[in-house]
Amino acid sequence: MKIRGNYILMFMIQLLSGIWTYYACVQFGLMGVIYGFIPFFIALIAVQVKHETDERELALIHQTDSAQGIVIAVLMAIVYMWFPDLNWFYLFVANISIVRGAIGATLFLVR
Repeated sequence: MKIRGNYILMFMIQLLSGIWTYYACVQFGLMGVIYGFIPFFIALIAVQVKHETDERELALIHQTDSAQGIVIAVLMAIVYMWFPDLNWFYLFVANISIVRGAIGATLFLVR
């Protein structure tokens, strides 16, 4: 399995990292953000180092980022309106990785 340029692997690790981030935030507080995003950044660096992205990959990454912003805004509005007792910061940080991983993996698998 190649690692450089394997965006599906990167987005799947980011998805799992988001789930781990929420758990780590609940267990360790603010330090959980750092513990949770270590795999996120390792996957990002491992896939991107010495890899020339082509136009198709760039287009899919831009679509992922655009869709991620929209979905995060909607999710956080829902959390703010209907679940005010939850720690919104932990949810926001974890949802960034979860949503980015899910949307990115789906776009790269489908297209």
